[in-house]
Amino acid sequence: LLPARQAKNRKNPFSDPVREVTVRIDTGKVLRILSNDLEAPAKEIADLYKRRWAIELFFRWVKQTLKIKHFLGASENAVRIQIAVALIAFLLLRMAQADQSMVQSPLAFARLVRANLMHRRRTDALLKPPPDEIASHQQLMLKWP
Repeated sequence: LLPARQAKNRKNPFSDPVREVTVRIDTGKVLRILSNDLEAPAKEIADLYKRRWAIELFFRWVKQTLKIKHFLGASENAVRIQIAVALIAFLLLRMAQADQSMVQSPLAFARLVRANLMHRRRTDALLKPPPDEIASHQQLMLKWP
C-alpha cells in the first residue's frame, strides 16, 4: 500500500494495493514501475509500460518537431488529420531544404520559408534580396500629394 499521506497534509487519493515491478532496460538502468494490476505477469506490465513510453516519446516529438502545441479537435479522426497534415508539411520542408545548399540549419530554413511563404521564389534564392519589380505601364499608380 502507498502511504496515506503524500506530502505534509495532502491525503493520498489512491488507497488500493499496488505492486512494484523492477525492469532493467537496454542501457542497464533499473526502472521501478508501480502497478495496481496484481495478477498480470511482470513481463506483460513491463511491455505495456514500454509501449506507453513509446507513445509519450512520439507525442513529445510531435510537439517539438511538428510544432503542434494542442489539438484542434478531440476526436480520433481530428487528431489523426492534424498529425498527418503536420507530418506532410514537415516532410515537404525537409525535402525543400535538401534541395538547396545555402542554409544548413533546418530551423533557419523553416524561418526563411515562413517569411517568404506568400512570395513565389525558388528555395535556392531565399537568401537573396527579392528582384525589383518593374511596374507595368498598364497598372494604375496612385500618387499622393
